[in-house]
Amino acid sequence: MRHSWSFALRSALTWSPPAWIRPRAKAWFLAQLDEAGRRRFEHLEQGADTHHWPERCDEQAWRESAYVLDVLRRYAPAELPDGHALDVGSKNGCYAPGLYAARAVPWTLVEVDAHRRYWWGSTRRAHGEAMVRGLGGSTFVAGDVRALTGRFTLVTWFLPFLTAVPLEAWGLPAALLQPRALLEHVLGLVVPGGALLIVNQGEQEAALQAQLLDGLGVHSTALGAVTSALSPFKKPRFGFLVRT
Repeated sequence: MRHSWSFALRSALTWSPPAWIRPRAKAWFLAQLDEAGRRRFEHLEQGADTHHWPERCDEQAWRESAYVLDVLRRYAPAELPDGHALDVGSKNGCYAPGLYAARAVPWTLVEVDAHRRYWWGSTRRAHGEAMVRGLGGSTFVAGDVRALTGRFTLVTWFLPFLTAVPLEAWGLPAALLQPRALLEHVLGLVVPGGALLIVNQGEQEAALQAQLLDGLGVHSTALGAVTSALSPFKKPRFGFLVRT
């Protein structure tokens, strides 16, 4: 009940001051990487437009954008129909530069808890809107993905909520734990010939994701461990690819 009230309150208080972003130089980011990470990022840069990253990427954005760029290059299909792309559960949009560098089309980023505030007063939504600005018509949407009605050629979904534990940890109401309904809706947003890339955290969640996909009769490819020399995360991640 406490999480339901706090979520309802912050969702109602939507005004936000501008985002406060402290960009970091590329040299700073490279200095944080080991040799394998630097080699991988330099390889990714050869086929991606990252020139604007130092102007908009703080520490979190550098780390997560580089990781997302690597993951999409490794695991998302290279050949897809033309059209917009979607990221579900985008937090504060910090990795939007990585999404756009991987696939330079308009991205829609959607986050249900977008009005969560930082200690200085601005919201995830304000941060997300700042991060997508100038990225080829990309947008950041505050709300439930089930309110979206567009169609997308590529959908990415990092760490969908499959159990109550992470939902509780993020202070979200139990009513938002609807993995089957959410997956069914998201699958309906993918155009024929498109793809849905799901990344789960830990083997237990990967097993639950496989059961959910099988239960819906969805043919998917288990990608196994999703690895990256640029990963800033400690826990192992596992992926699934659905082609429509």
